[in-house]
Amino acid sequence: MLPVLACFLGGATEKWSEGIVVALLGFILLVDPPRFSLGRVLNLILAGMVTCAAMAFLPARWFLQPVWRLVMTDNFGISLSETLSPQPWISLGCFVSFLAGLGWLYYVSTLELDLREVRQHLRLFTAGIILLAGLCIALHSAHTALPFWHNERNFGPFPNRNQTANLFSLTAIILLACGQDDIRHSRKRWIVWAIGLALIVWAIVLDFSRAGVLILLAGSAFWLGAFILRKGSAARIVLSLSALLGLLTVMLIFGGPTLERFQLRSGNAADIATDFRWAIFRDALQLIRASPWCGIGLGNFDAIFALFRDASLTGARAYHPESDWLWFWAEAGWPAVFLALAGLAILVRRVFPLQEGTNQRFRVAALIAAGLFALHGLVDVSGHRVGTAFAGIFFLGMALRRPMELQPSSWVPWLSRLMGILLLVSGIAWLAATRYEMPLPGAVGAENEMHKASTASQGRNFSETIERTTRALEWAPLKWQIYFSRALGKVGAKRPPSEALDDFQRARFLEPNAYEVPFEEGSVWLTKEPVLAIGAWREALRRVGEQKLDRYGHMLTLSAQFSPTVHRGLEEIGLEQHDLALVYFQRAAGTAFMTALHRFLERDPNLQSFSGAEKVEFFSLWAKRGDLKELVRAVETKPDWMNYAWSAMAKYHASRNDFRAAFDLVRRFGEAPTLPETNAGSLEQLQQAFNVAPDNYGSGYQLYREQMRQGKTDDALMTARHFTEMASCPSYFHFLEAEAWSAKENWERAWKAWEKFHTARKQ
Repeated sequence: MLPVLACFLGGATEKWSEGIVVALLGFILLVDPPRFSLGRVLNLILAGMVTCAAMAFLPARWFLQPVWRLVMTDNFGISLSETLSPQPWISLGCFVSFLAGLGWLYYVSTLELDLREVRQHLRLFTAGIILLAGLCIALHSAHTALPFWHNERNFGPFPNRNQTANLFSLTAIILLACGQDDIRHSRKRWIVWAIGLALIVWAIVLDFSRAGVLILLAGSAFWLGAFILRKGSAARIVLSLSALLGLLTVMLIFGGPTLERFQLRSGNAADIATDFRWAIFRDALQLIRASPWCGIGLGNFDAIFALFRDASLTGARAYHPESDWLWFWAEAGWPAVFLALAGLAILVRRVFPLQEGTNQRFRVAALIAAGLFALHGLVDVSGHRVGTAFAGIFFLGMALRRPMELQPSSWVPWLSRLMGILLLVSGIAWLAATRYEMPLPGAVGAENEMHKASTASQGRNFSETIERTTRALEWAPLKWQIYFSRALGKVGAKRPPSEALDDFQRARFLEPNAYEVPFEEGSVWLTKEPVLAIGAWREALRRVGEQKLDRYGHMLTLSAQFSPTVHRGLEEIGLEQHDLALVYFQRAAGTAFMTALHRFLERDPNLQSFSGAEKVEFFSLWAKRGDLKELVRAVETKPDWMNYAWSAMAKYHASRNDFRAAFDLVRRFGEAPTLPETNAGSLEQLQQAFNVAPDNYGSGYQLYREQMRQGKTDDALMTARHFTEMASCPSYFHFLEAEAWSAKENWERAWKAWEKFHTARKQ
């Protein structure tokens, strides 16, 4: 039940919950250690994997010195350990977790169980996951979650929905074996398993994960296929196909938005997600090629990968490479991956032969679950989450052929007890350090010191902020948040700006993609060091992406309130980029507007950097906020600008009461509305139809057209105004009214009617 507990504790993705699981495993190894050896070959493979992971603690000078390491130390003055791992304390914590995984593998692979006990263990695990699925559904229905479950969609124990789906879908395969076994022995307990399968499928649908659906269907198909091949009777074939079709039917009926994610139309979310995953893979391979053959050390991928993002570059940070195998390769090196595959192949070989009377149905289900778990690791990171990793190892251990042909060992129990002590102490230390915020070296201690530093900063105890962040950097020197927090402390303590600037630059280097880092830095410098604020905000605008215009506008607002110098600097930045220039013009007026406009036109006298829509916006702003007379002169000098400035020019003429010129411009350049089709009919017939239904827009339009055609302008005007006095009339009636007024040469009324048409069309 240890994997079930790990999954219940939020997947044991946080150190306190992982500490509980690791401590319990350590206690198990201490009181009931494995007494059999997996054999010389497997022992050497496992020892080799441990050695590969432990190479992170060897001197870095023994290996290739990657460029990124030299840049960190030489260019940014980041103090790194002399070991291969730039963060040995972080790697040590991950190394203990790695040992826990290998210890769990050794334990379940050598567990002395008879066939009945194997079935009992699988049933208990399956029952536990069914209860967990039911709990997830109940909490989701109540729109709540357990305090230690952190999921964006508010469903499941794992932070990532793919791990939740991985757990449920693999468990469903074991559940099929449980149900089939009870049906075969005429036990009514199969009804319980059927209900459990329904809960599992429901949970997968609510989890909204494509991976869960694919694993469920593939695993069910494989298991039912094996069930058919064992004895290919017609009854078995029909029963298996019926079960698979029934499962597909349920998914199609109740799949809802989850199945919609499989739509393969070009440009949809599925294509984007797949393209992004491949981009992540390419960038991860770049990191691997630029690092030593033995990897960068466990626990370092997140910090270093940010420097290698190119194809996958976005504002969001990538914490892993979307693949267990690539992650392991990057951190432990290719020999570790080779050994892992070799060890997995040997263990799978020990599953066979699948003879009658050896729990073959359960073992096939467990083998399929373990195999799909390993394959899913190619495109997901369930193997790096304690809950799903322990479950996958449990499946493999239960699939092994029993009774085992293993030899008793005198050294395995003692080594297991030593490992048990290490895991027990480590797990308790993680739990206690989290609970009491102890400065335990490693990831937990660094987080605790960061939290205390933040509290000290809020209390304006900046010396303590600097002290605690400095201590945290001894354990996690590649965590950009710590440098940023220390820089804030140095600014608050009124240290020389160069000291804080160094830490800000380190933070920017270690997080080269998120715009928030330089934006917040610029906010800090805003009232203290304007030049530094301008530089930081320039970098933020380079990174920001789609929110660029909004962020620039926010910067202008802040600088207008707190720093004229920064505001002038932002003006320079804005006038260099046409899209930002429009944002700046929206916030300027009068002399400031015209000064900025002249400087922009010096750089781009023909407005070549503007699109057509941007030119229209530019001239509209000029008319509203700048010098109209100068606009007129500019358009007269460059007549081709009239195609974009006609609206502004029309408003200029209207402001001078030259309504005829204004209306001529909008009639010439403005877009006419789409009008209904004209139907033939006499004026008397149309007038009669209108009298019968005076609120009918179609009848009114036909009457207006015929009246205008016969030169009865006053009557047509009355017809148009009959509708424009209505609050919700079609906008084209305002256009028709403007046409009628122009026919009467009442240019002022024509202009005002056209303005109403223009306003109504925008709504």
